[in-house]
Amino acid sequence: MKNTHFSYIALLAGLLCLPSTGQAAESLSLIPDSAEALGIAGGRFANLQDATTARVAPASMLEIEQATLQLNTGLWRSDIGLESAAGISMHNNDPWVFPASLYAVIPLAGNHVAFGLGLSTPYGLGSEYSKTSPLRYFVPYESSLRTYSITPSIAFRISDTVSAGLGLDFMYGDLQINQLIPVIPGFDGELRFDAQGWGTSGFGSILWKLTPRQRLSVVGRLPLRLEMEGDLQVRTLGTTVTDFESNMTFPGSLALGYGIDLTDKFTLGFDFKWSANSSHDDIPLTVKNVALPQTSLPLKWKNSIDLGAGATYKLSPSWLVRAGYLFSENSMPNSTYTPSIPAYDRHIFSLGLGWRGKSNRIDATYGFIFNPDRSVTGAGNPAFNGTYRHQWHVLSLSFSHLF
Repeated sequence: MKNTHFSYIALLAGLLCLPSTGQAAESLSLIPDSAEALGIAGGRFANLQDATTARVAPASMLEIEQATLQLNTGLWRSDIGLESAAGISMHNNDPWVFPASLYAVIPLAGNHVAFGLGLSTPYGLGSEYSKTSPLRYFVPYESSLRTYSITPSIAFRISDTVSAGLGLDFMYGDLQINQLIPVIPGFDGELRFDAQGWGTSGFGSILWKLTPRQRLSVVGRLPLRLEMEGDLQVRTLGTTVTDFESNMTFPGSLALGYGIDLTDKFTLGFDFKWSANSSHDDIPLTVKNVALPQTSLPLKWKNSIDLGAGATYKLSPSWLVRAGYLFSENSMPNSTYTPSIPAYDRHIFSLGLGWRGKSNRIDATYGFIFNPDRSVTGAGNPAFNGTYRHQWHVLSLSFSHLF
């Protein structure tokens, strides 16, 4: 079982860390899930006016004058690859992602109170690599982390210029990992890990209208602890099934957004966000009936920042265009790097178009998530040293109906 233990520790070190890259471009969390939010990705906290404010910045729900139901979907394609220091190449065999979310906002009491509800997939990551790769014993050939959030929220007006919003985040996580392990020459076994769990957290925001044309937004999110339970199948010459328990913490964050209407047609926004990624001190490992060489996994993540800008220009009462830029700082040191979560400094460039009708709205945005190639040296596993490429092309579509 020694090789089994080694491979099991290696895959858990990579895959259980996935949510700690809460700001990583490869995860759903960095890329906004509506076309309007992506279109002004770096300047949305004080300017966003679609139904996703129910989760992004709930105080802004009071800026929505009619009850709104909004469906968001997208078409994403990744370009991910590794050229290791030993000359080994790896490429993701499954580059497509099709996310979706649904939001509703209902204003009440003369727009002094508003209720919101979101159903979304805020964090997630998946990869599929060749079973014949020279790194097949160190990187899972198939893995996925999916989270599903239910986020009820409420907003209320404190004064003519100040509003506040609060929300709860009920998150369900589903983690699946398939990893090859060496057994005897010419024969590989497998580790199959399947775990699920729930976590709960809270978030809130304050929107202050400094002047009729200027807004300041403060958004805070508490850490979310996801308790995971499931089964580990060890498939070698026979099959052994054992219980597994662990937990993972999605980092808390604090964001500041500023918005200004330079003219009746032209709006600018600027955002700054700080994320407490260092809350991932380690990940506890509990496996029944199997003695692991260690009971936790150190991560050594560092806190990170995001900053950017977004602009909206109204071409006419019905049509508008958007553009945005967002920079997100890498939080993963070389010493704990793994190809399962190829993290970098990330840049989002976006361009979008919106149409406004009497009862319906349609928005579309293209986003390019650019990650400069990263050269890793000094990785805990020397096989992970090398040059990594990771980019995304994103098409986001939103449809809103006003009641």
